[in-house]
Amino acid sequence: MKKIIDYIKLFFKENYKGLLILLGIFVICNYRLNYSIYTPGGLIDLNDRIVSEDKLYDSNGSINLTYVSLVKGTIPTYLLAKVIPTWDIVKNDDITYDGDIDETIKIDKYYLEESISNAYMVAYNKAGVDYKITNSENYITYVNESVKSNLKLFDKIIKYDNIDYTTFAALQDYISSKNVGDKVIFQVIRDNKAVECYAELIDINGIAKIGISAVNINEYDSHINVDIKSKSSESGSSGGFMTALAIYNSITEKDITKGRKIAGTGTIDLYGNVGEIGGVKYKLSGAVKNKADLMLVPSSNYEEAYQYKKEQGFDIELVSISDFDEAIDFLNNWEG
Repeated sequence: MKKIIDYIKLFFKENYKGLLILLGIFVICNYRLNYSIYTPGGLIDLNDRIVSEDKLYDSNGSINLTYVSLVKGTIPTYLLAKVIPTWDIVKNDDITYDGDIDETIKIDKYYLEESISNAYMVAYNKAGVDYKITNSENYITYVNESVKSNLKLFDKIIKYDNIDYTTFAALQDYISSKNVGDKVIFQVIRDNKAVECYAELIDINGIAKIGISAVNINEYDSHINVDIKSKSSESGSSGGFMTALAIYNSITEKDITKGRKIAGTGTIDLYGNVGEIGGVKYKLSGAVKNKADLMLVPSSNYEEAYQYKKEQGFDIELVSISDFDEAIDFLNNWEG
């Protein structure tokens, strides 16, 4: 043992400069800055994510979800972003909720579940497939800093003023009949316990609101049961639109891909409206890099995407979409 200790001491004595340099390099490469780096993303073939015991229709092409690559902000990646034109530096405070990364990840997981839930309903409705909602859960995902309430993030809402909670839109309709200063009593589940809470309506931009947002996550039963698999690293609501397209294409006889590689992005609500997303230029870059035939983007993102396409000289057809019906009509009639 003494010989081993003496050897270690000698080794460090003779090599301490090199070891200090290696330690410094390790610290520099792993020290986290309060920044993240957006880089061009890629495509996820949603045909590979659909699983069902029922016979689904085959597709000759593919429906692909575009995604953004987000790199941790370290000194090397920060410096690289300064010289690589397609890498952008963003402050973590600008892409997190109240600067809390753990809460942000959890909230975005809920948004992912809601987007998939909405995608099922939209696809089933468009395909004329009968279904029933077997379970519905509703979680608070945002609390305004000015709120006059003891509601908390991730509370599961059961009732408000003894009315069964169904959707956030129904709660908003109910709130619209109230005035600033009125109180609403909520029954919620928090840490597996039933809790009674209150929320006093406040003035937000001239409208009486309670100052929260919530997700609505449904489970369905149908004669065609489809499962969408997602990875633990995935989150957010921007894949809802393309997920709905992929489900619809798998449960209807007509193949809307017509053998093409279709890329796209966008949120989707229960009524099929396609909503705005962030990072559209990185997603467009990913679609081009992976040789997609066209890219569907929300109408609210179209101008930004079109300008970036012109700047970069991308050879891809870009299509503005405002709702699910418009997307289906376009794909059915597109000759490419």
